[in-house]
Amino acid sequence: MITSLECVPCLIRQAIDASRFSSSDYDFQERVLREMLKKLSETEFSLTPPEIAGEIHRKLRELSGNSDPYKSVKNSFNNLILSMTEKLKEKINRADDPLLAAMRLAIAGNVIDSGVKSGLTEDEVLKSIESSYSEELAGDAGDFIHELSLAKKILYIADNAGEIIFDRLLIEQIGPERVTLAVRGFPVINDATIDDARIAGLDKLVTVIENGSDAPGTILAECNDEFKRHFDEADMIIAKGQGNYETLCDENRKFFFLLKVKCHIISDHTGFPVGTHAIINSLPGIKGKQPAVKKSDAVPSPFTCRPIGIIHSEHKNSSETPIQPIYAEECGGYAEIFPEYADGLKDLDGFSHIYILFQLHKSGPVKLHVKPFLDTEIRGLFSTRAPSRPNPIGMSIVKLISVEGNRLYIDGIDMLDGTPIVDIKPYSARFDKIENTRNGWQDSVEEADAQKRGRRDYNKLIKTNES
Repeated sequence: MITSLECVPCLIRQAIDASRFSSSDYDFQERVLREMLKKLSETEFSLTPPEIAGEIHRKLRELSGNSDPYKSVKNSFNNLILSMTEKLKEKINRADDPLLAAMRLAIAGNVIDSGVKSGLTEDEVLKSIESSYSEELAGDAGDFIHELSLAKKILYIADNAGEIIFDRLLIEQIGPERVTLAVRGFPVINDATIDDARIAGLDKLVTVIENGSDAPGTILAECNDEFKRHFDEADMIIAKGQGNYETLCDENRKFFFLLKVKCHIISDHTGFPVGTHAIINSLPGIKGKQPAVKKSDAVPSPFTCRPIGIIHSEHKNSSETPIQPIYAEECGGYAEIFPEYADGLKDLDGFSHIYILFQLHKSGPVKLHVKPFLDTEIRGLFSTRAPSRPNPIGMSIVKLISVEGNRLYIDGIDMLDGTPIVDIKPYSARFDKIENTRNGWQDSVEEADAQKRGRRDYNKLIKTNES
């Protein structure tokens, strides 16, 4: 999940908070902020938010000489939740379904997140706990409970201090003997470390490992060998919180994400409203652990796509963006190609239309069965153009108006503003025009219905022959 422009204010706020925790000196706080703004201006936004946050907090610790600016915040919430543990255990044990009660509490505890909100109060935490007993869990709770009944090796990736004590209550219900708990390798924001796991008493209950990274998420490339071994051997992985979701949601591996949706970026990506307590199965169509594949089975290795540019369009919200270019006539804008790739635009201006391949960067979890926009029935993902794909790549054919420097001015944009571009190809009638096609289930859809659904909530008038 790449970083959105809307993530920037949150990253700046984190820098301000951390500087204040490190020193009361205003000049120091201002110097830190200026350094962080400079670093942000040089940062590649194709990284995940926790990758960028990790770089910022690394620099901040270097400037301040304080290895754990949030230590007092972490201790405060650890002490608060520890003081309530016995009462919470009683509540769980008296519940009709103790496992479900522990799941609700563990997700309610995800409110303790200094990366998302400054100045979280004890009252806010207590209200979250109290409301959790009646809070409906959105998503895949049934799948989660089913997979728990089958799993023999569970990797539980923790998120925040304080919250980790709620995690202990859930682990006690799951069965500690089959759980390995993973925490951050070094202090960052209020994320849980080995010290917090010990305060929670988890080191006496389960095997606790550090992931070797100082990012507020799980960046597999930065994790140590011990973490990777447990990651590979686990037949179920539970990951808490938004940072773990942001760094793991694009991995081709099954996860159960337990989190509270705390910002509209995650809301857009998951499809759940802000405030939702959710259990998200990243691969809902696949049961159990994915079978291991030997290298000799000739399965290609994963590869990384780096954006070559970005879309600038009038579309800010998914619900108001047309579904396909045919329904986006007169939706103009431009594709900005990054300078290092601009020379590749030579001769493109001779084509009337181009293909734009792009990342569906707000697509949410993979779903192998979907209800496409043209239909009311559930269809197989690969018979549709729905965005919730294993590899979230979209493709649109748009009209090329002009090429000006590294900008391609285009018409028929059905892409959100800020969409990363993966590739550009010319449309060629010689190669691409196909006569006598079959269109599967789409042939049964009336064109008037398709037009209406395809425009979604976009408010410009449809251009017709009568106009």
